[in-house]
Amino acid sequence: MGYSILEYVLRCLRQQGLTADIAYPGQKFPTITGPVVTVHINSVDRANLLVTVEVSVICPASVGGTQCEMEALRVTEILRWNKAVCVQNGCRYDGIAQVYVVDILATFNGVTEADQCKVWPGFYVYMGDELLRYAISFQEEETTGIQAEYATGEYLGKGVSQRKRGWNIQLEELIPVGSVEAPEPEGEFTLQVVTDQKTEQYTGCRWTQIRREFSGKGIRRIRTGFAFLREEVQA
Repeated sequence: MGYSILEYVLRCLRQQGLTADIAYPGQKFPTITGPVVTVHINSVDRANLLVTVEVSVICPASVGGTQCEMEALRVTEILRWNKAVCVQNGCRYDGIAQVYVVDILATFNGVTEADQCKVWPGFYVYMGDELLRYAISFQEEETTGIQAEYATGEYLGKGVSQRKRGWNIQLEELIPVGSVEAPEPEGEFTLQVVTDQKTEQYTGCRWTQIRREFSGKGIRRIRTGFAFLREEVQA
C-alpha cells in the first residue's frame, strides 16, 4: 500500500463527510452530539500481509440505535469500496457513556509492517487524481498582475499574462530512499489540499521551478508554480 493503513482508512471516511479519528485509549467515548467514527488496528498477520482495523461507529443516545446501524452500513460500504473485507457486528448500548456503538472489522491485504502505525499527517495533497503521499508542506500566496514565465524560459500565452489575480504555490515532498517519485504532469493540472476543516482546489496550475535535494533520508523535492483559481469544494 505504501502509506499508513490508519491514514488510509481515515482519509476514505473523511472524504465522505464523516467525522473520524484515531480511537481513544481504552475505548473511552468523549461527549458527542452526532455520529463519529473511531479506528484502531485490531490484529496483524505478518505472514500473509493482512491487517484488520476495528472501526467503531458511535452515536449519542438521542440519535437512537436504528440510526446508528444505518450509519454503520454506510461506513461498511465505504470500506468495501476501498477494498476491505468487512464484518459488521450488532449494535450495542453503552449506558455509562450513553451512546450506541456498532463495531466493524475491516481487513486489508498487502499491508507491510512499516505501514501500520503512522497517523494522519494533517493534510493530503492530490495532483489530479493521484495522492502525493510524501507531501510534507504546501504554501500559497495570492498575487495580482501575474506575469509568469516557464522555468525553461518559454513565456506564457497572452491570455495568461493578462490575468489580474492568481496564486503562487509551493509544494514540498520528502521521498524516502528507494521510493518511486511521482511523474511530473503534462500541461495544466489541478491540485486539491485536504485538511480536517476543508478541501481547497487549485485549477489551472503549472510548475515553474522544480528543485531536488538529496540526503540520507531521501529526496526533498520542492516545486513552485502558480494557479489561476482557488476555491473551496465539498469533501
